[in-house]
Amino acid sequence: MLTWNENYLMGVEELDEDHRQLFKLAQQVLERTKTREEDPFNRMFILREGMNYLQGYFARHTAREEAYMRRTGYPGYAIHKMQHEEFFSTQMAKYRRIVESGECSKEEVREFVGSGVGWLLDHIATADMAIVGKGVLSRHIESRSEASALEEEVNTLLAATLNLEANPKIINRRYVGEPFGKAICQKILYEKQGQRIAVVSGIERSFVLYVANQLYGDNMEDEMDLVLSTVEMFGAQFWLSLIQQMTGSTSKIEILENHFLVGQSLHEELRQLHPTLSVLFTSDRGKFFLASDRRECFLPQAAEA
Repeated sequence: MLTWNENYLMGVEELDEDHRQLFKLAQQVLERTKTREEDPFNRMFILREGMNYLQGYFARHTAREEAYMRRTGYPGYAIHKMQHEEFFSTQMAKYRRIVESGECSKEEVREFVGSGVGWLLDHIATADMAIVGKGVLSRHIESRSEASALEEEVNTLLAATLNLEANPKIINRRYVGEPFGKAICQKILYEKQGQRIAVVSGIERSFVLYVANQLYGDNMEDEMDLVLSTVEMFGAQFWLSLIQQMTGSTSKIEILENHFLVGQSLHEELRQLHPTLSVLFTSDRGKFFLASDRRECFLPQAAEA
């Protein structure tokens, strides 16, 4: 069962109800795939109907949300509206092309749900909460050490998006790819005001499965297509939100590339990145790392050296 929690409540009844309905839609599509995914005709029907309903409902929801922002004079309206438009133009367009082709695999149906959920989890908990002055993007970062600032903000963002208190602690500030268990690694390229920001990150598989079991239900080990598609989208949005929070910037950040690292040497990938920030965390649920060629995007300007 796809889990909704009160971290996603904005306090605006019509928008909160919209968000609940989007979760319900994802759950309905997921349940249908589990019982009817072997038949190619049924798979195509599930994806087409899911797309049509999501496209219509999401359009109505964003219209209501954008109208609310205009009524309240929300200063981040333009950027928020762009986020909605990007979801339509990239994520929705991908599956629209699959529907138009007339064929889809069961993996693609699972990815449709997983990527949508991954985007929604972060968007509601960060961008939407900021509309009403709540959430991580509305918090002021106090001046403190680099390590404690990053640890606290990562923990806050995990709690807001996944309802997870992981208590992350940096254990290696010069991480160069040493093994730390079975890990899922990802490379993301962002662009902000003409500047490119490269990120390589990785997280223990056991951590990922714990979160997936909390979100979707038990035994997600057999549903890795769904799990990985959720991780891929959520990971890209998570680090984007962290950049916004750590820099205090409201400028548009675009995701140019986003993919898993499969078969590549992590050590070599990090060497080619020339990271100015590369840290390994431990936490209550497992280890993960963050590396970037733009250290200043992840550390508050007011932090102590």
